[in-house]
Amino acid sequence: MIGLGGARYIVAVIEEPGDLASRIVEVVVEFSGVAGLARVRPTIVRIDAGRRVAVVRVEREGLSLLRAALAAYPRPVLRIVKVTGTLRRALRIAESLRTSEEGVPESGSEGRISST
Repeated sequence: MIGLGGARYIVAVIEEPGDLASRIVEVVVEFSGVAGLARVRPTIVRIDAGRRVAVVRVEREGLSLLRAALAAYPRPVLRIVKVTGTLRRALRIAESLRTSEEGVPESGSEGRISST
């Protein structure tokens, strides 16, 4: 049986300003080497530097590896908001993120405490 290929699109908040592409490569290579980087194959699709939101394309089989690498890295690079299977949906989600007073994007009511 042939496995399903394809990509996943990560909508994420950029935690640190700078070159995002090289930072993602650094995180993955440090965690799992060049073989891991070949499995993830990260590609920056879109960056909104003003709102600190990025859409990153990764291979489906490398998604869990990227999540583990980001979690194990000592400095925060990205905060994943949502993962989707289509670029169209990822771009819509990225556009819908609101910016809070501190300049950090919010994604709806996540993390808020209900008053009821």
